[in-house]
Amino acid sequence: MSTNIRPGVVIFTGDHRRLAKFYEAVTDLPISLNDDQITVLKSATFELVIHSVPHISPVSEPPRVREDTFIKPFFPVKSLAEARARAAQFGGRLRPAEQEWSARGFRACEAVDPDGNVIQFREEVDTPSKTDWS
Repeated sequence: MSTNIRPGVVIFTGDHRRLAKFYEAVTDLPISLNDDQITVLKSATFELVIHSVPHISPVSEPPRVREDTFIKPFFPVKSLAEARARAAQFGGRLRPAEQEWSARGFRACEAVDPDGNVIQFREEVDTPSKTDWS
């Protein structure tokens, strides 16, 4: 098995540069490739590919939240409070702190990226909880 291949996610969008700026700011994943069609952000263990597709319509303001999908990527962050502030600066939003929840050694919060994709951010916590299995 090749060690150059990592697990990852591809997110399709009408504007890969705009969406990549959001993910770079909130997740601290560095950009490793940026061309006319894709931006790749990656770490030693994960790769996020933001891929422009010309036929995707421009995103409405505010974006329509896409809650009817059957997959939700989640991303580790150092701090949910910091992620909430950064997300807002780059066109996304996390739910209010009162809606955060804990499970299996992390605290989580649902979020929406600038395209309306529902995602989740998780920060590590010291004491595991059996509150939720999401």
